Amino acid sequence: MFWASTAIGAKHQFSDFFNSLESLKANFTQTTHSETGTPIQTTSGTLDFQRPAQLRWHTTQPNEQILLLNNNELWLIDTELEQASLQQIQDLSQTPLYWLINKPSAMKNPPTFAYNEKGIDWYTNPALRFGFQGDLLHAISLKNELGQTILITFNQIDTQPNINPNIFELRLNPGFDIIR
Repeated sequence: MFWASTAIGAKHQFSDFFNSLESLKANFTQTTHSETGTPIQTTSGTLDFQRPAQLRWHTTQPNEQILLLNNNELWLIDTELEQASLQQIQDLSQTPLYWLINKPSAMKNPPTFAYNEKGIDWYTNPALRFGFQGDLLHAISLKNELGQTILITFNQIDTQPNINPNIFELRLNPGFDIIR
């Protein structure tokens, strides 16, 4: 009986969080692990998000890069190379970005509660895992096309930040190469 009530209570963390989310600001650490579980690369930075479709994923370590989504344009900006390239937006349904942009109440088959490990409630679908501590998103895990596992952990999450809308605008120094 306890397990059933825990599972039912936990079942709503995912949908409650993403259905109520309008904006988000957080720090992140992203670690890529090989197929055998060996860490390959670690990056860190900040995330700013505003619905309906504005995102700024700013990697600060080890190299500065910005992934910028403003409505229908997705840009990858490499500050070291002074290069910005417009990315083709394909099927985002197998990416964490899809769940930020859309609300689970409007989708079929959202991730469901699967298990609790070390105080983190994990919700899964075939491509992604979302980890929650309490009512806040703590981590996202996915496999890339090379079979590597990418684990993104979040801290200092603010779900009601005051975000300046200008940070979602593409602003480049005159020396930047632009690839469309």
